[in-house]
Amino acid sequence: MLGFSVLFIMNGVEPSLAQATAPGVPKLFLTWSSNTYVPPGFVGKIMPTANSQITTSVELIDDGKPINLSKQNVYWYVNNNFLSGGIGMQNITFRAPEATGGAIDLRVEVPNYSKGSQLKTIGVPIVAPEAVIEMPFPYGKFSSSPLQLVGQPYFFNAGTLSKLIMSWNVNGQTPTGAENPQNLNVKFGQTMQPGSTLSVSLSIKNITNQYESALKTVTLIYNP
Repeated sequence: MLGFSVLFIMNGVEPSLAQATAPGVPKLFLTWSSNTYVPPGFVGKIMPTANSQITTSVELIDDGKPINLSKQNVYWYVNNNFLSGGIGMQNITFRAPEATGGAIDLRVEVPNYSKGSQLKTIGVPIVAPEAVIEMPFPYGKFSSSPLQLVGQPYFFNAGTLSKLIMSWNVNGQTPTGAENPQNLNVKFGQTMQPGSTLSVSLSIKNITNQYESALKTVTLIYNP
């Protein structure tokens, strides 16, 4: 896949709870997840985008053991603004901001723990949706007809692929006759010369949100 080496390593999951906590020192651990759309089989961190849901939870580890927080006050903040809180509130779900880029500061506090007030803050990235063109050949060089590519959407605020419109453009023209808009099949004649280039673009739009879209363009080289 192209362009994802940075995104996939970012996460809000901390190391092993028991191993990362020194004996006798209480520590809070925060984890989070998002419900944005990714292709089936994706094993990286699913990133939140604008206005998508984020679900987060907290555990308190003390002397290597998880502490029951069901009778503790737990307070949540985003960018220093109070979000929610109450007795035993270890899990909450909220909406990401309406703008992408950067990160939000997610903070949790357990103020009345017997060993003193506990606090933890982490950054949660809010990313823009991304269109990816999967190519079964290296360095953008292809050698035979038809040219076959697959488009994949990442981190759209959509529950299913059916909520997304995918469209292709090849050298300024829209291909016709595609049964599955996720796949691109381009046939070219014998007149195509070695070294010729094709500019291929994939546009993805969310039908439920006119402001949510992504565009990816690649240049391919004919190398028979």
